[in-house]
Amino acid sequence: MPSLKEYNVKLTRLRSTRKLTRTMKLVSANKLRRTQEAEKRLDAFTSRFHSMLHAIPLAQMTEPHPLLVPRRNPKHVLLLVITSDRGLCGGFNNALLRETAAWINLRESRGFNIKISCCGRKAHAFLRNRYAMDRYYDQIVSRPEFTGVRQISHELISGFLSGRLDEIHVAANRTGSRGETTPVIEPFLPVPAAEFQPASSEAPVRECLIEPGPDALLSAMLPTLMALRLYQVLLSSATGEHGARMRAMEQAGSNADSLIRALSLQRNRARQAQITTELNEIVAGAEALR
Repeated sequence: MPSLKEYNVKLTRLRSTRKLTRTMKLVSANKLRRTQEAEKRLDAFTSRFHSMLHAIPLAQMTEPHPLLVPRRNPKHVLLLVITSDRGLCGGFNNALLRETAAWINLRESRGFNIKISCCGRKAHAFLRNRYAMDRYYDQIVSRPEFTGVRQISHELISGFLSGRLDEIHVAANRTGSRGETTPVIEPFLPVPAAEFQPASSEAPVRECLIEPGPDALLSAMLPTLMALRLYQVLLSSATGEHGARMRAMEQAGSNADSLIRALSLQRNRARQAQITTELNEIVAGAEALR
């Protein structure tokens, strides 16, 4: 049986761990609140932006925009994988990385040439020695900023327009209304047709005069649209990460509390046994002196 000193050392370490988990939970809660506020602001802006986009009469365009035209025989595919930089967030990264590996293996078996770009250290550490790595974007997922996201979107668009890439997909965790996360792999380029279909809840778009024309307006709006889409994905992933870390720290704190109670009980029993032994020794010594 461990001694009282060993029990006290273990309890001290557990109490320190409990303080750490509580602090990390509070930090994640603060980051979660800020990320959710950023998501609300972005949703409001994106809604207005889409209403402008839906007003563009695509039928009047002289020719389809290059970002809207699918390649006939796509061969070279880029997958942008978005995970967290740090761990301690449960299975947040593991589920997405398993889904990503299965997606890549399936398409490689069909003859596609898959390249990987990563946002997040966890994705880079898992994928860099398994698949062909194209780019690694560091320090972008912890606090997503639109300036850095726009640069990433510009590089993706340049790779698609140059013909180096035929398709671009994004793999990330999508956060639901209740904070649950689901790994999702969705197309990024060419632009899905759903982007130009107004939602059923939207008011019908009035006819408007466009100058200099729908071609020039769409060419100006599409790069911003793609940057906004990528920014939404990064913010949703960050929201899921902070929520998952809060839940993980809450569970870790609960486990630490259970261990503290169990160890305190064992220590008290050991202390009582030690006191009983000392009393028996005192009584035995007194009896010997008679």
